[in-house]
Amino acid sequence: KSDKASLINSILGDEVEPDKYFVKSVRKDGEVNGRKITLINTPCWWENHDLQDSPEVVKQEMVRSVFMCPPGPHVFLLVINLSLTFTEENRFTIEEHLSLFGEKIWRHTIVLLTQTASVKNKDLQLIIQRSGERYVFDSENKSVGVKDLLDKIDDVVAANNGKHFETHDDKLLDIQRKRDENERRAKARQDMVQGKRNLLKEI
Repeated sequence: KSDKASLINSILGDEVEPDKYFVKSVRKDGEVNGRKITLINTPCWWENHDLQDSPEVVKQEMVRSVFMCPPGPHVFLLVINLSLTFTEENRFTIEEHLSLFGEKIWRHTIVLLTQTASVKNKDLQLIIQRSGERYVFDSENKSVGVKDLLDKIDDVVAANNGKHFETHDDKLLDIQRKRDENERRAKARQDMVQGKRNLLKEI
């Protein structure tokens, strides 16, 4: 689960805590080779869990990520750790979770493979094919790995004529509205509890 944090550290040269336990999408801004970059680290889902089994907060935070870099992200980095065999179940899990964003997400997706130097796996090949054959390996030489990734990002942007991923999809907006409403209610409850505490202190 720390692979995404390690990736952000490599690209931005910043220290990001491993993402094993966090449940909110986190934005990081930086500059690499004279270009400004924004990275959004999303919560992880369990590798073998169906979409319906993922906590609602994880799904909401995944969708929220595309609204954190308006007008929308140019690229989605799909980080896959291959320290264990990649199975058909793993493929289904990825496809289900990315379905939250609609079919167009695959036009903007790059697969980043860690703990491997091979793509000789039929289910992994299907994911790579859906991503337009765009994949990179997590190189031990971080400067080389980052350059390869940035080059691949430029390829995606060029292939999409510079257009970002569109966020006005009704399904995405509905999930975002539900998240905002849940956060508003949580804030109201927190304020009420704090008000009662302050009142007790005065008494």
